[in-house]
Amino acid sequence: MYERSSLRYAHTTGYTSLIYTEDGEFILTCGSDGDIRKWRGIDDDDPASNCLGEFVVCLAQKKDKLLASTDRNTVQAYTFPDIDNDGTLMRFTAPVICMKVSGDYLAAGSEDTKIKVLKDGSQPIDLEGHKGPVLALDIHPKGTFLASVGGEGVLKIWDLSNNGKEIKNITGLPKANSFENAKCFGTPCFEPRNGNSLIYANGKEVCVLNTSSWETQYTMSDEKIKGEYTCCQFSKDGLFVAAATDLGEISLFDFTTRQSKKCEGPSSECQAITCLAWSTKNNDELAYCDATGQLGTLFSSSGTMEDAADLVENAEAMDDDFGDMEFADGEAKVDGDAFNVDDDDEDDENVVSIEKLKSKVMSYTNGTHDSAHDDEETKDSIGDIRSASPSLTGYAMPKMFKQQEPFQPGATPSHLEHRYLAWNTVGIVTLHTDGADGAIDVEFHDASVHHSLHIPNYNNHNMASLSSAVLAMASDSSSKIVCIALAASGNKEWSVQLPDCESVEALCASSRMLAVATNSQFLRIFTVMGTQREVVSIPGPVLCMAGYEDRIFVCYHSAGPSAKQQHIQAMLFQTSGLRLKCQNITLPLSPERQLAWVGFSDCGSPVFSDSMGLVQLFNVKSNCWYPVCDTMKQSSSVSNNYFVISLSERSQILQAVLCRGTSYPMTNPRPMVQELPLQLPLCDLENEKSVLEDSMLRASMMSMDNGEKTIKETAIKLFALACRSEMEMRAKELIETISCTDLLMLAVKYATKLGRIHLSDRLSELLPQIEEEQQSREQEEQLVEQSLPASPLILLKAYQNGSTSSSNKLAPKSMDLGSTKKSALKRFAFSNSPTSSLYKKSTNDSLLATPSSEASQENFNGSDTESQLSKVSTDDVKSISRTPLNSVNPFASKRKISEVDKTILMGSEKLKMVKK
Repeated sequence: MYERSSLRYAHTTGYTSLIYTEDGEFILTCGSDGDIRKWRGIDDDDPASNCLGEFVVCLAQKKDKLLASTDRNTVQAYTFPDIDNDGTLMRFTAPVICMKVSGDYLAAGSEDTKIKVLKDGSQPIDLEGHKGPVLALDIHPKGTFLASVGGEGVLKIWDLSNNGKEIKNITGLPKANSFENAKCFGTPCFEPRNGNSLIYANGKEVCVLNTSSWETQYTMSDEKIKGEYTCCQFSKDGLFVAAATDLGEISLFDFTTRQSKKCEGPSSECQAITCLAWSTKNNDELAYCDATGQLGTLFSSSGTMEDAADLVENAEAMDDDFGDMEFADGEAKVDGDAFNVDDDDEDDENVVSIEKLKSKVMSYTNGTHDSAHDDEETKDSIGDIRSASPSLTGYAMPKMFKQQEPFQPGATPSHLEHRYLAWNTVGIVTLHTDGADGAIDVEFHDASVHHSLHIPNYNNHNMASLSSAVLAMASDSSSKIVCIALAASGNKEWSVQLPDCESVEALCASSRMLAVATNSQFLRIFTVMGTQREVVSIPGPVLCMAGYEDRIFVCYHSAGPSAKQQHIQAMLFQTSGLRLKCQNITLPLSPERQLAWVGFSDCGSPVFSDSMGLVQLFNVKSNCWYPVCDTMKQSSSVSNNYFVISLSERSQILQAVLCRGTSYPMTNPRPMVQELPLQLPLCDLENEKSVLEDSMLRASMMSMDNGEKTIKETAIKLFALACRSEMEMRAKELIETISCTDLLMLAVKYATKLGRIHLSDRLSELLPQIEEEQQSREQEEQLVEQSLPASPLILLKAYQNGSTSSSNKLAPKSMDLGSTKKSALKRFAFSNSPTSSLYKKSTNDSLLATPSSEASQENFNGSDTESQLSKVSTDDVKSISRTPLNSVNPFASKRKISEVDKTILMGSEKLKMVKK
C-alpha cells in the first residue's frame, strides 16, 4: 500500500509544478510567487529558495542546467545548483506553460498556442495548429514524435523526424480558454523505455495509445476515485502509472497487469492536484503539488494493509493447527512471533491470545475498530496498521484565507529587479536595482509640473509616493523618510527619523500633506514641507493608503481572515487647518479576493480594485460602495489583467494598463495606458433599457460633466421607451422617482403628443408632490452648505467661521388661493397652447399656486382631480419648517428679509439668487 505524507506549504495559491533532480536527491518546486525551492525531502524544514521573477510555471533539468519559464515569456537557462542566469533559449509572446527535455531535444508550449522544439546545434522548429493554450506536452524517448494537448480539447501528435508534421489528432478532451481556467491538463506521457505506448488523462480514465497505429489500446480506471483525472505520469522504468484528480485523489496502476494499487485517500486540506513526479531513484516515492501551493509525497509503507491481511491468514492457519491440542489450564499464549507457555507471567501483560489477535486484526481490516476496546499490546503485535476511516487520521484544522501583507498602490512586487514604485496621474517612479544601490527615476506626465529626476538610491528605498507637490521615499527596513518638495524654492529636500525604531509600513502623498503608517500602528501626518501635524492610532495592521488634497484613506485589517475572505476596514480623514475629521468605512471585498489598488477619483471619492479586476467607488452622499467597472469582462482573455492607474468621474473612464498573461506591467518596454468605460453590473446589459439605466444611475451617483443634463436626457428616453412598450405605470413611476418639474413638463408634453391623455392626466396630478419634493431637496442642499458638515468630505469652512443655520427662521406665510382660481390655473397650465410663452407663464403661476398648509388642502374637495393635485401629507408639512425655500408667496421677493443670508425664489424658470 502507498501512504501519504503530511502536506507542506511550498508556494502561494495557484498553479504549482515540481520535478525530481536527475540524481533523485532533491525535489524542485516552483509556483505563482516566482520562487523555486530545493527540498531534500518532504521533511526538509529549510529548503533553499531563489526568486526568478513574478511567477514560474514549469521547470526542467538537463545535467548542470536548470530551465525555467518565467514572467518574461521566455525559457531561461540557469546553472545548477548555483541558480545563476545562463541565457535565454526561447522567446514567446505569452507565458510558457509546459516544457520537456528528452535527449538532445527541448520542447516548450506557450499560452499563445505555439510550440517550439530546439535540438542541439540546429534551428528551432515551430509547431502551429492548436487553437488554445498548449497545456502539456511530451517527447518520444527516441526523439521521433511529440504529443501535445491544447485548451481546445485536442491531443495532437507531431512527427519531429518530418519537420514537425502533424500526423494525428484526437478530440474529446476537456476544453479551457486559458491556462488559469484549466482544470485538466491531459499530460500526455510516452512509455519511457521504448515509447511503444502513450497515455493521457481524460475524465475518469487514463487512455493508452499504441504509438505504431495511434489507436486506443485500452483504458485504465479506478473505482475508488470520485473526481476526474487532471494529470498522469509514467514511472522512470515504465512499470507503474500514477494519475491524480481534481479532488486530491491519486491512483496507481501496474502497467503490465492494468490493476490499480491501494493508496491512502487525501486529507481535507488537499485540493486539485496540478503536477505529479516519480522519484528518479525507485518506484517507492511519488511527489505531487496541489492548486493551493502545497507539496506532498506518496510512499510505499512496510506496515500495510496487505501485511495485516497476511497476518490474519497466518493466525487462522495457526489456530487450525493447534485447534485439536489441549493445553494445561488453557494458557497457550502467543508471545511476539513464537508460541510458548510462560508460567512466570501471572499478569498476562506481555502475551496475546490467538483469538484476540484474530478479532483485532479483522476489526482493523473491516474498518469497524472500536476505540473503547483498543489496547497497546494489540497495536504492538500487528504493527503499524492504519485504518481507511478518515476519523482515525486526526482532526484537521480549518484553513484560513491568507492575510494580505502591506503594499503600495500603483507599485509592482518588490522581488523584481526593475519595478515601479508608484504609477498615478502625476507621474511614474521606477526603481532600478543595478549593483549594490541602484537608482530611482521619476518621470512626470506633465512637464510643466516638474522636470524628470534621477536619484541615486543610497538609502535603499523600496517604496515611494508621488503627488504634484512632493515626492516621498522610504524603506520598509528603515525608519527614515526622505521627501523632495517639488513646488518649493530653496532647499527642497527634507527628511525625518521615526522614533523608537519604528519602521514604515505604508506611505502616501497628496498635494497638501504626507502620511506615514508605521509598524506601531501609528499614522503620522506631515505637511508638504515637513511640519508634523497629527499622530493618530490605527485600530489594526495597516494594509495600504491613498491621498487626495486634504484627504487620506487608510485601509487596515480589522480582524483576522476567515475561511474565504479578509476583513478590511478603512479610515477616511479630512483636514482643514488644525482640525481633523474621521469617518470609518467598511470595504466590501469579495470572497477569495485580495485588495489590488486603492486611490481617489478626480472628484475625491475613494476607489478600490480587487485581485479579479472589480473596481468599486464610494459615494459620500449615500455612504455606500458601488461597483462601477469590471475589468475582467472587458478583457479578451481570462489570463489578461488590468493594472489600474486612476478613475475619472467627470469623463467616466478608468485608466489602466493591459498586462497580457501577467498581473503587473513590465518596465521595459513601457506599456500603453488604456481607457476603459465605466459600467454598472446591471441586469440584461444588452438591452437598450439597461444601457439607459446605467447611464442615468452613473450620472446621479457621480460628479460627471453635464450630469443633470444626462439624467434628464436618459430619463426622457426611458419614459419614451416605456410608452412605446405600453408600460404607462412604469413611465409614471420613473417621473415620480426623479421628481423634477422640468422633466415632468417634458413628459406631459410628450405623452400628450402621443395621444396618451390618460397618462398625461396622471402626470399632471403629480405636479404638487414633485414641486414640494424638489423644494425640500433644494432646501436640504442649501442647509448643508450653510450649516455644519454632515460628513468629513465636506469642507469645514462653515464650522471654522462659526456660521449658523437659518433653518429655524420662519418664512412669510404662503398666500392661499381659492379653488376656482386654482382650477383655472391648472387647466391653463396643461392646455396645448401653441404659444410657448403663455405655456411657460401658466406653468409658473400654477407652481406658485401650490398649497403648502393643511388649511389650504381643505379647500380642494370639489373634484377628484383637484384633490389629487393638492394632496400633500400633513406629516411632511409639519416636519418642514417654513423658510424662503418652501414658501410659495409670490410677493415674498418684494419683502425685506433681514436675517436670512440667501434665499431661492421660484418666480421663473431659472433660480434667482438674492443676496442680503
